[in-house]
Amino acid sequence: MQAIIHTPGFVLSFVFVFTLIVFVHEMGHFLAARALGAKVDVFSIGFGKRLFQRTDRYGTLWQVSLFPIGGFVKFAGDSGAASTPDFEAIKAAQSEGHGNLFHLLPVWRRSIIVAAGPFMNFLFAIVIFAILLMSFGSSSIPARIDSVEPNSPAALAGFMKDDLIVRADGRKVKSFADVAAIVSIAANEPVNFVVERAGVSVTLAAVPGLVEQTDPLGNTIRIGYLGIRAATGVVEHQRYGPIGAVAAGTSKTWNSITDQLKFMGRLVRGRGSVDMLGGPLRIFAYTGAVGTAPAADVQSAPVSLAFRIINLINLAALLSVAIGLVNLLPVPVLDGGHLLYYAFEAVTGRPLSENTQLVGFKVGLALILSLMVFATFNDLRYFGLFESIGRLFS
Repeated sequence: MQAIIHTPGFVLSFVFVFTLIVFVHEMGHFLAARALGAKVDVFSIGFGKRLFQRTDRYGTLWQVSLFPIGGFVKFAGDSGAASTPDFEAIKAAQSEGHGNLFHLLPVWRRSIIVAAGPFMNFLFAIVIFAILLMSFGSSSIPARIDSVEPNSPAALAGFMKDDLIVRADGRKVKSFADVAAIVSIAANEPVNFVVERAGVSVTLAAVPGLVEQTDPLGNTIRIGYLGIRAATGVVEHQRYGPIGAVAAGTSKTWNSITDQLKFMGRLVRGRGSVDMLGGPLRIFAYTGAVGTAPAADVQSAPVSLAFRIINLINLAALLSVAIGLVNLLPVPVLDGGHLLYYAFEAVTGRPLSENTQLVGFKVGLALILSLMVFATFNDLRYFGLFESIGRLFS
């Protein structure tokens, strides 16, 4: 547990990253609401006691609260931060002829406002990736195989030295890191590869095995592996103009979305490794590790600080994709659950009954809390808490 009980820098790094992601997400909802005529009562960063507040000329209360973990946009007509309808307020507004309540807008407008939060998360990631690529370019190791481990999944599939992997799991491969990212979440699942061998395209099918590795926090995780090695000392550098950077940033964001969807699907089928499913504690530890990486010496400290901030922003972009995707899950309380309700309304011409919506929100909240409990339990196991307790009583 030492990795998560560290310096104040851990806390500051986590707050910076998480607050940035939440702000981007909620700003998506807010901007869409303003554009489509929905009144916003509250824009909040954090929960608990208000530390700062200001009401703008549109009547929106902007606030920063004591616990800056999370946030919300509360529309007129909402009963709380989860955007559950206040049915009494909605009925009163209808009788008084007020049309700026979110829940009285046409279903297509509500759908756009709800979808704008996750969309902004994805757009934020694209912009950050594009800016970093334009500023620094990219360095990568080509996906050419230098050696194949005997009796490994790669050897059984027929991979050979000097094969150049060009596609994996239906995706174009540009580097060895691309291959590693695809394979790491595909343990025990067949993956199709296309390699160039002596100028000829060859299709191979491999089932990545499961291997224990040490992650950047020094903990052991189990991930998928093939058993191939890249050529050492071969690094390709690429610079990007604005158009190329946006295209590459969009591709990186899309690949992250598809990887996470495939990972979720494999977990549901019982084929993925739960070791890779992290919760708040692991996110806290990773952001802290990135934000507090020490400088090599005193002279390099300013440069090290700049790169830590850049790495934190890059990590925020990656986590922003995950937050956007999770919010699109068809679970009531989440944005995807609201969109599911609106889809029913669009098809049938009428909204779900009040009781059905309320039951759905309660079930959705229970599911989210259950997932959080499981993820936290998984984090505690990942950090070795249960082993430490076992040693105390052994």
